[in-house]
Amino acid sequence: MKRFDKNGMLIIPTPDEMKAVKEAEELLVVKECYCQNGHNLVSNKVIFNDLPGILLKVTTEANQAGTIALSPVYGQKQRISLDVELINNEKVKIFCPHCDVELPVFANCTSCNSGQFIALYLDDNASFNNCLAVCNTIGCKSLKISTTENILKEIRYLIAK
Repeated sequence: MKRFDKNGMLIIPTPDEMKAVKEAEELLVVKECYCQNGHNLVSNKVIFNDLPGILLKVTTEANQAGTIALSPVYGQKQRISLDVELINNEKVKIFCPHCDVELPVFANCTSCNSGQFIALYLDDNASFNNCLAVCNTIGCKSLKISTTENILKEIRYLIAK
């Protein structure tokens, strides 16, 4: 949203305009994400608010296998468990539901300090520079979007510490 008009005058938005901008900024929808073999993990088999969800195969520490679906809206912490009982603080292994390949670890989770961020690639190039990362500890709802810009910011922050 522009702050000044062409004459240099301050633009004061109406409350409705501010609400529309805020909602647009907060709503980031994942329309495609892939395993490292190029299979799209977004599926119409599960729908969240009229949007296809992210479908993942999981195995628990007790060797139960099933499927979970995550909301495709970044920041919404909704998930649905299918065929598997999930227990808080339990770590799961996450797989592609199409080819059964285990999805790779992106980094250790900085929120729960016990899990790992698992990479879901945002394009079929399978690059850590363009991925969504979800924690594999049940109950930890940490998410990360990794872009080259975000990675560089994190490195600068760690160096400055």
